[in-house]
Amino acid sequence: MPKPLFTRLAAICAVGLFCVLFGCVYALSQKDTILLVMSLLLGLCCIIRFLLLYHTIKTENYLILEGTCVKREKSPLTRNQKVLFRTTDGKEYRFSLEKHTRLLAGHSYRLYFKRECALEENPGKALHDPALIGYDELMEVSVEE
Repeated sequence: MPKPLFTRLAAICAVGLFCVLFGCVYALSQKDTILLVMSLLLGLCCIIRFLLLYHTIKTENYLILEGTCVKREKSPLTRNQKVLFRTTDGKEYRFSLEKHTRLLAGHSYRLYFKRECALEENPGKALHDPALIGYDELMEVSVEE
């Protein structure tokens, strides 16, 4: 299992567990049934999200793109950024990602996308919300003789 995908699974599990435990303990101490029900529903949603992502990872139903981030443009009034990404085989992809995704221009990355997105059929076209599930930066190793 790739490290960024494992990290995402662990984060979903940790956030869900924390919210359920804290919400249930507080709800039981305050005798608040609405908070108890909401905490349990949040836990159920986290379990479903965890299982769906785990199934995607286990069946390897994701696409891996390796390459370099050529250009990144942030728009001040939107929640997204536009990214131009060039793979190692020379194909260019343009897509829109959330602003909190920290891709730096000139750095090499390995990006993991859900397979149902249309990246495979549309290299070069701008894609909105391509279902990025994880990424990691590739460190270049120089060999000195």
